Amino acid sequence: MKITYYGTSASEAWPALFCSCEACRLARELGGKNIRTRSQTLIGSTLLIDFPPDTNYHVQKYHLDLRNIRTLLITHSHHDHFFPYDIFMRTSAFAEGSEGSRLLVYGNDTIEKKFREASRLFNDYQDFIEFRRLNPFDAIRTEDGYDVTALAADHNQPENSLIFQIEREGKRILYAHDTGIFPECTWEFLEGKTFDFISLDCTALNRDWRKGHMGFQAVDEVTERLKAMGCIRPETVMVLNHFAHFGNFTHERICEIENPKGYEVAYDGCVYEI
Repeated sequence: MKITYYGTSASEAWPALFCSCEACRLARELGGKNIRTRSQTLIGSTLLIDFPPDTNYHVQKYHLDLRNIRTLLITHSHHDHFFPYDIFMRTSAFAEGSEGSRLLVYGNDTIEKKFREASRLFNDYQDFIEFRRLNPFDAIRTEDGYDVTALAADHNQPENSLIFQIEREGKRILYAHDTGIFPECTWEFLEGKTFDFISLDCTALNRDWRKGHMGFQAVDEVTERLKAMGCIRPETVMVLNHFAHFGNFTHERICEIENPKGYEVAYDGCVYEI
């Protein structure tokens, strides 16, 4: 499977719109991998995770072809992961070439409410887009051939925020954004499963966050528990993603700290193959 990260920041992006902190100053000065947009990841060519306000930019910058997308998984309802109005640009009033196919959008009950609110502004969307409710520990087989299990995240309670196990052709991914240290029900599900690729939230960087998001310390604790449970093999690719503009961090500095521990550090436009 191919994993492409289009957006790797937290909700305010990096550099943040109105921010003059040192991290944002360095990002503007250095550019390149230090410029991070809101969270979005593509699995293969047809399975997209999250739909932020930066989706149009990802289409233009990285040639993300939304016409190929058959399944859209939404982790939770925060605006940097779910901007529903742009999804309805797939309808006949705004786009040609989508006739005869529907985009299947999966998300929790909070996401469904926001989806329904946005849909009132658009006619005939049912011919192009369908929403399906996804609760923690629901398992689905997508029309594009992925086996997806929604897992419980520790984020934005009482919303049922989700992380995902994704499988296809003998490969297994754990995609864990946005979340703090996993709830015990998710740990119980993960017991005995091995993963080829694990993507972990590292929003807080060197801040010791354990609820809602994670930083370096919490990520290490999650990794150690996954290793103890047999979920991680020597060849498992471990990636940190979803960073906020804290301290005086740059992409290079994060890599200097985390690469020696065996982590890859995601940046906008990076690609992994497993």
